[in-house]
Amino acid sequence: MSGDPPLPFDPPDAPPGLYPAPPAALAGRLRASVPEKRFVHSLGVAAEARRLAALHGADVPRAWLAGLLHDCAKGIPKERQAEECDRLGVALDPATRALPQVIHGFLGERLARTDYGVRDEAVLRAIRLHTVGGAGMTALDKVVFLADGTEPGRHYPGVEDVRAAADRGLDEAIRLFLDGQFAYLASRGGAVHPATLLLREELR
Repeated sequence: MSGDPPLPFDPPDAPPGLYPAPPAALAGRLRASVPEKRFVHSLGVAAEARRLAALHGADVPRAWLAGLLHDCAKGIPKERQAEECDRLGVALDPATRALPQVIHGFLGERLARTDYGVRDEAVLRAIRLHTVGGAGMTALDKVVFLADGTEPGRHYPGVEDVRAAADRGLDEAIRLFLDGQFAYLASRGGAVHPATLLLREELR
């Protein structure tokens, strides 16, 4: 694909070496690797992560970069992601293998490192945790986790309440978001990843 990425695209200034390539080049590579709808979502997450990071004292350029690349593995079909993890040596425990919808975070961490050149461990960790969360999350981890569920393109019951809570505090908003997710999964007999259970328990 050619042309400038659609708005919102407003990369913050970053310390030398954080961006492995010019932001427009990173966005162009991402756009060529994932469906267009996913690319637009990724730009929305990057913008929302930047906003939340500034609001809550997290690192702004790291939040933007992690938000941009959080779904970089989504160009690989979900049914092939575990196989790709095995090929690349990405360890998946049985609980993660049983939930194919979360594997792209673990695979995305590896692709962000190998295909996009990201070397910052905090950014890579935020990408890995954005699907499942976990105990001991940093402010950066929480910002990216939350931005994925609250970027402007998200539409689900209660999203406006989560967005309003996000302006007040990360933990409050994540608790509210998880309440909705857990209720949704329970209504459909879906399983919850153990790391997400640990996150909810910690936030209580």
